This record gives sequence, structure tokens and C-alpha cells, in this order.
Amino acid sequence: MGKNDQTINSEKIQRMEDICRARGLSLTHQRLALLHSLIERTDHPTTDQLFDDLKESIQGLSRTTVYRILETFVRAGLVVKISSPQAKARFDANTSRHHHVSCLQCGQVADLEVSGFDLPSFPKNHPSGFQLYDYAITFSGLCLRCQHSSNQ
Repeated sequence: MGKNDQTINSEKIQRMEDICRARGLSLTHQRLALLHSLIERTDHPTTDQLFDDLKESIQGLSRTTVYRILETFVRAGLVVKISSPQAKARFDANTSRHHHVSCLQCGQVADLEVSGFDLPSFPKNHPSGFQLYDYAITFSGLCLRCQHSSNQ
């Protein structure tokens, strides 16, 4: 019998809180609320969506604060920043290597759970002088909703 989503989310939150403490990041009320919101979502939310999730429960919260916290989380390795064709940054609490699919019409982003897209030998250095640490692949297409709306 598998663990329920609430138990899994609690374990993820605990791991993320441990990472914050290990990296010297204080666990403010705003940071904790944002961690919880990110972990509960699976739709790779934008800064605006996360702000909308939290603005009612955190008085005085601004979009700028949410953006700054997210950028801090990215630098700490707690979340991954995903670029989308619409140029809106989206965020993912799943930091394991995985790939994404992005809808060209509405901007929806989803995990792409397939194997075979990992590079066989990941070069640590690039001829340009970049030192490479990781990579991600984003495929683009049309989600089901946009496919149906364009067929009508």
C-alpha cells in the first residue's frame, strides 16, 4: 500500500525545510507558506499564481516578495525555474531531473514522464567555457484543451 499524498507532501516539506536550515535560510512565515503552496501544486505555477494562492492568508504580501523568495529557492536548489514559450517563468518543487511539455497556445506546463531523453554522456565542460551542471528538455505542443478548442 502506497503513501497518501498528504504524507508524501509532509515528507517533501520536511526535506525542503532541512535544506533551508542547512543553507542558513531562515524559515519565515512567508517562505514556509510558499514552500507549502509549491509542494501542493503540480501545475508548475507562475509567480502570479503563487501570489494569488497566498495573498489572502498573508497580509501585506507583494508579488515582488514572492518573486524574491522563489529566486532564493532556485539559488538554494529547492525549486527549479522553468522557461516557457510565453516568457513567464514557472516553478517546480520537483528538483529531480525530469523533462516538461509546454502548450504553445495556453502556456500550460506538465511533467513529461518518459525515459530515453537523458544524454548518455553529460559533458562537464563546454567549448564556450561554461561549466555545465545540469540540463532539462522542454517539448512544446498543444494540450488536450487547446487541441479540442482549435478543432471546433
